Amino acid sequence: MNETRNIIAGLELGKEFSQICYYDRKEKEPVSISVKTGSNQYTFSTRLSKRPRTEVWHFGMEADYFSMHEGEIPVDNLLEIWAQGEPVEIDGGWYRPEELLEIYLKGCLSVLGVAEPARQIKTLMITVPDLNRVLVRKLQRVCSRLKFTSGQVLLQDYEESFYYYVMSKRLDNWNRMTGLFTFEKGKVSFSRMVVDSQKKPMLVTVEHGKTITLPEDPDQKDVDFYQLIADSCGNDTYAGIYLVGDGFSKEWAVRSVPLLCKNQRHVYYGNNMYVKGACYAARERTEEKLLGTYLYVGNALVQNHVSMEMLVQGAKKNYTVAEAGRNWYETEHEFELLLDGREDLEFMVKPMEGGEVRHYCMKLPGLPKRPDRTTRLRVHVMYESADTCIILVQDLGFGEMFPSSGLMWTERAAW
Repeated sequence: MNETRNIIAGLELGKEFSQICYYDRKEKEPVSISVKTGSNQYTFSTRLSKRPRTEVWHFGMEADYFSMHEGEIPVDNLLEIWAQGEPVEIDGGWYRPEELLEIYLKGCLSVLGVAEPARQIKTLMITVPDLNRVLVRKLQRVCSRLKFTSGQVLLQDYEESFYYYVMSKRLDNWNRMTGLFTFEKGKVSFSRMVVDSQKKPMLVTVEHGKTITLPEDPDQKDVDFYQLIADSCGNDTYAGIYLVGDGFSKEWAVRSVPLLCKNQRHVYYGNNMYVKGACYAARERTEEKLLGTYLYVGNALVQNHVSMEMLVQGAKKNYTVAEAGRNWYETEHEFELLLDGREDLEFMVKPMEGGEVRHYCMKLPGLPKRPDRTTRLRVHVMYESADTCIILVQDLGFGEMFPSSGLMWTERAAW
């Protein structure tokens, strides 16, 4: 790698395989890193192995070798372990998901070939198939233990990586649809990215289509895939069609390939789109703002602006609690307030794309009776999904005159 400082990197943690790349500022594109010197082997297994009765671990290709030839204990399904968050039994002992994640991430970062990743990486974007609250927290905690600062490591799912890859590569076709066929475990699914150029900013969404199970027979496989292409793409104009995952082959797709290329559609096949999309996203988020006129509206996006009416320095203002247009796992806010003649909290919820403001009231049962503006509350807001918010409220009292009751309230708000 020709950059040793100020590195922008993308890391894909897949169900079966992972890979890492860095952004080459001179060439203005991500560069995949081979895990074997002089080879085109860019992916490595999402696997650990443990030497029995020791704390010696290996990851990726080494884990493949040592578990197959040296009797080490393989640890698979890592992404599922991290996302579920429950300890797992290995070699007679119990290990927390964070421990396994830390070992694996250290291995991934070693592929970059830098001595101090946390000091030499400017931004690391990690992309996974799907994100949930458990996985987000595990990744954040482990990255903190690895000395990365807040904001230095970013997270996004595969769909958002698809968006950043396409929008960064196809600058001349930003307003045209892009198709994606994903092959996984004998199935293939279709989705497409659509740009609504009538909105400001222009809204980009990913629409999901059919999923089919492919038969074993090559001829029938071609017939079924051909029909899926016809049903999904029709005669529409596409900037490009991408095929990712394992299972596609031109050897059996005899009729399917010409149909994919119909209407001069460009077709791309490979398995580095998500990791490179993550790398492009890291660049976009921290350096070159090339996509400022576009807003990606994905499944992870918070689509409601949440505020509260407050007195700020004597003037009534709408105080932002949660900002629309951000991913749920990046939306977290804590603040304090003084209650003025109320025994509840009222939030104003406004859809990102306009519409009526809704009011959401959170009751605070058991709150001590005190004079106005002598009850101080700490409010912590975080999301567990794009449309589910967790509100934590703590009574702080008001100095020695009105000490804290110690009461805390938690509410799960779906808005």
